[in-house]
Amino acid sequence: MNLARVQLALGCMFALGIALSTVHPWGNPRAGIHPEAPLLGTSQVPDNVRAILETKCGDCHSEKTRYPIYSHFAPVTWMIDRDVRQGRSNMNLSQWQSLNNESRISVLTRMASVVHNEQMPPGAYVMLHPGARLSPQEEQLIYEWARAERKRIRQAVNHPTDQSSVEMKTAKP
Repeated sequence: MNLARVQLALGCMFALGIALSTVHPWGNPRAGIHPEAPLLGTSQVPDNVRAILETKCGDCHSEKTRYPIYSHFAPVTWMIDRDVRQGRSNMNLSQWQSLNNESRISVLTRMASVVHNEQMPPGAYVMLHPGARLSPQEEQLIYEWARAERKRIRQAVNHPTDQSSVEMKTAKP
C-alpha cells in the first residue's frame, strides 16, 4: 500500500467520524439543556461540598457537562452521550428545583449510598478522568451533607414553618 492510499483512508475515516458524530442514537443530551441553571438550586450546600459536586459529579449529573475535544468524534460521542443521558436520568443536579421533596430525599439517599460504598464515580470514567476520583475526605463530606440535607428536608416537610401552612391548619372550615 502506498502512502497516498493510507492518507486517503485516514482522511476518509476522520471525515466519517465527524459526520457520524451528528447522529445521536440515544438522543442528544446537548440539546434542550439549561447550563446556566444552578446546581442544587434551593438546597443548603456548603461551598466545599458544592465545589466537589460541580467539579467531580457535574459532567454526568448536571446540565453543565464539559465535553472534551475527543467527545466530538463518533463513536466516542455516542458512548459519552449515552453515559451523560444515563447519569442525568439517575440524578440531575441542575433540575433540583423541579423535584418534589420525596424525590429530593430519594436522590439524597442514593447519593449518600453510592458515595459511601465507593460506587461513584465509575472506574471506567476515572480511568479517563483521574481528577474526578473522590478522596476519602470528599466522600465523607458528600455523605455527611447528603444525610444532613435529607434530614433537613424531612423536618421541613413534617414541621412547615411558613405562615400560609400555619393559616391553613388553623383556618375553620
